[in-house]
Amino acid sequence: MNSLIIVAHGSKKKSSNDEVVQIVNQIKKENTLYKNIEVSFLEFESPNIEQSVQKCIELKSQKIYIYPYFLNSGKHVTFDIPNMVKELKEKHQTTSFVLLPHFGQSKNVTDIILSDITLNQ
Repeated sequence: MNSLIIVAHGSKKKSSNDEVVQIVNQIKKENTLYKNIEVSFLEFESPNIEQSVQKCIELKSQKIYIYPYFLNSGKHVTFDIPNMVKELKEKHQTTSFVLLPHFGQSKNVTDIILSDITLNQ
């Protein structure tokens, strides 16, 4: 079974974290690729990446994809998350981990912005 973990930064503001959970829940509804999708936060909120990975492993996931829900390639995207994935690979050697490109690298970001600014004219 393949799982997906969508990793967001996390906020001290509950409503901001709730927005991420709502997006992940919508993705779960429309998803056709993954048997399991989890949300994860780096800071201020749980579950963290390790907790989400543990849940995936308990569900018998053999391959876990990590999707950084970040617009820019700052420290979390270029250093923190890759290092966490490296540690996860060492700790859970029977599970395969794939670090996906972060949200801001999507070719669709420009289309989303253009669509939004066109619709709001």
